[in-house]
Amino acid sequence: MPPQTSAELIRHIQALASSGASDLSPSELEPLRAATRALIAAFKAEGRLQEDPLHLAMTRNVELHREAAAAQLAGRRILVTGGAGCVGTRLRGLLAEFRPAALVCLDVAPHEGPGEACPVDIREAAAVDEAFARHRPEVVFHLASIREPGRAEAVVREAIETNVYGTGHVIAACRRHGVARAVYSSTGKCFAYVTDHVYTGSKKLAEFQWAVAARGGGPTRFATTRFTHVLENGIVARDIAEGIEAGLVGLHGADRFFNVQNLRQATHLLINALALAGEPVADGFWSAVDLGWPVNTLEMALFQIDRSGRDAAVRFLGVPRGYDERFFRGQFDWSGEIEYHPLLNALEAVEGYADSTGTMVGARFRPFPPDALDHELARLRQALDAPAAGGAETLKSALLQAVAGMAGAIFRQTPARQLLDILWWGTAPAWAGPGAAEAARYRTVAALLADALLPSLIENADWASDPAVRGKLLDVATTFALIPGMEARGAAFRQQAEAAARAA
Repeated sequence: MPPQTSAELIRHIQALASSGASDLSPSELEPLRAATRALIAAFKAEGRLQEDPLHLAMTRNVELHREAAAAQLAGRRILVTGGAGCVGTRLRGLLAEFRPAALVCLDVAPHEGPGEACPVDIREAAAVDEAFARHRPEVVFHLASIREPGRAEAVVREAIETNVYGTGHVIAACRRHGVARAVYSSTGKCFAYVTDHVYTGSKKLAEFQWAVAARGGGPTRFATTRFTHVLENGIVARDIAEGIEAGLVGLHGADRFFNVQNLRQATHLLINALALAGEPVADGFWSAVDLGWPVNTLEMALFQIDRSGRDAAVRFLGVPRGYDERFFRGQFDWSGEIEYHPLLNALEAVEGYADSTGTMVGARFRPFPPDALDHELARLRQALDAPAAGGAETLKSALLQAVAGMAGAIFRQTPARQLLDILWWGTAPAWAGPGAAEAARYRTVAALLADALLPSLIENADWASDPAVRGKLLDVATTFALIPGMEARGAAFRQQAEAAARAA
């Protein structure tokens, strides 16, 4: 019997294109097309594809703080790194409306639209410094980066040198040349405590540098934004459009979802961050409030295929490196006391705030010793510069170790009760999975949390006399006992809980 439901059709498509070959013969492609047509019909029968999955996302807005922005932009010299990209191009168009004295696009790629070209690679510190000396910017927007997760995995050295040390070059030039305000465009992926990915890791180290600069005083006010996928600049939307044109759309899977925002939200967010730099805190970041529900990429592709009128097929390629995000449950606050936002983690959300329009949400970067960042950047630099430097995997490992080192430094400055909640939310038996398999996937972050928490338990055992605290400690101990390499930490948690129980 031919498949009828959408679930059956999805399994049928998976079976039809299970070889993984990049090219399909006409005899292989036609059954996929037929199955895709049937899947579109099944989705419609189930009440789906009635409207564009991206319709609401395209209507959302971040209200522009126009008066405050004009006070910082009108008649000023402005420089945008990475200004030739989609976001940078739209941003330059908006900035031109404020009638700046000069508008400079610092980018290795040629640009169209307003602004003077400045072809500089931010990996070259001397070239960046010379560009700042020549153009004397008063306002800087730093957008330049290796921004595609898949590409970052393929060009690890370039991603580190651009995203990490290139950002450091921009910060140094801002300070040296007296820039008044500078805004960094980061990514929502930085909400992760640790990461397995080059893109996220390199952007996190850039964020840490920007936070240190914001805390350091001096002539420049540094501000940060976090974006999620910008629709008009999105890799997923581009790949779907190109796939429809070619007749075959490759997707990572049928159950992949992603948060989205539109170009208007992104550019307004950047300008507002500039206008509000230093408010309400010096070392914070801004994101858009309204990101809606995550969008299903399969539904997005099927809608686009149906609307195009083309007989295109879909296939599932699997999740490539750089995109296989796994989110530790303790990434988010489950207390019910703090409103959820997908770009703020449980530590950051505690110090969240909103702007006066209610369309932006912000949070303060968690404190860490500046020398911890200096140490990690120096170790990473040493790995890059070693005469016998290893390949991409060696450099990636050094990058991820630096991010883990920073996570440990942050955890060591976090209150013990907060650490325990995060660890418990992520590893308690109720959601650790059979044999603690789910929790074991997050061994790195669990170990960092445990190592930061245990000294506080030993030195200040009184707070463990609370039965609720003891219960969480025992839950964590139970899970750790099942994870290879975590048994000793589990025994230490159990010992502290039992000692507190005897003393109670």
